[in-house]
Amino acid sequence: MERKNLIIVITGASSGIGFSIAKELASDGNKIYAGARKQTDLDKLSKITNITPIELDITHSEQIEAAVHRITQEEGHIDVLINNAGVIGWGAVMDRDMDYFRTVMDINFFGHVQMIKQFYPLLRKSVNHPIIINISSQAGNYAMPFWSAYHSSKWALEAFSHSLRRELKPYGIRLCIIQPGAIQSQAFTNDKKDFALYKARTDSDFVKYAAPMLDAAFNHPPVSKEKSPLKVVNVIRRAIYNKKNAIYYQPGRRLIPDFIIAKLPYRTVDKIFDKLLRK
Repeated sequence: MERKNLIIVITGASSGIGFSIAKELASDGNKIYAGARKQTDLDKLSKITNITPIELDITHSEQIEAAVHRITQEEGHIDVLINNAGVIGWGAVMDRDMDYFRTVMDINFFGHVQMIKQFYPLLRKSVNHPIIINISSQAGNYAMPFWSAYHSSKWALEAFSHSLRRELKPYGIRLCIIQPGAIQSQAFTNDKKDFALYKARTDSDFVKYAAPMLDAAFNHPPVSKEKSPLKVVNVIRRAIYNKKNAIYYQPGRRLIPDFIIAKLPYRTVDKIFDKLLRK
């Protein structure tokens, strides 16, 4: 099943899911170009066999171009592109300025689009059944109040991925979407300070409703039930080492909203949230 010596590019490899993907695929004997922004993270990645760290902020076009130039010179092609970089996006719509929405969309959507466009020529040169893997989220299936920035970015990525998948099929470039469930990561930990400041705001009509709903994610996550990032690694192995792949992989524990909000009629879901917000 496992093919070795693939040339793999992955974004957001500094920690969590991205770091695990880079480390595990490197242990399979593949050559990994692992993108990260901070020097400390680049130094950490450099100590792992088969990993070449690259400074890569996907919102900076010049860094993407530099990465493409370097890999073109060193390899001449890539076999796998894993778009993993991402951030969460939360808060009431009226409490977030436009720069906040643009930042979330730049990282979770436009950055991935640019990575694919820039690395496409190197994927075309692969003879190893090349594949693009877009790390999305269950949040691409439903829409919770006070998570509009995040849901919007993931819905955009989902639609984009389906369109692109059909465009690339004649050229032998595969694409799959991964929707992780509850996977151990640093996403909420990194935003805890900002959430504490948000709860203390006195200039918002919405904080009194938003804070209780957001609190569960930031302060009461079901850590004992969260799955290891290896769940994501395992489905990525299946996707890249086989000649055929599924369109969707959904590793990790499925969350209640994905079972309920994504499947019930809109009006029924509206009534559920009406009751929650009145508590």
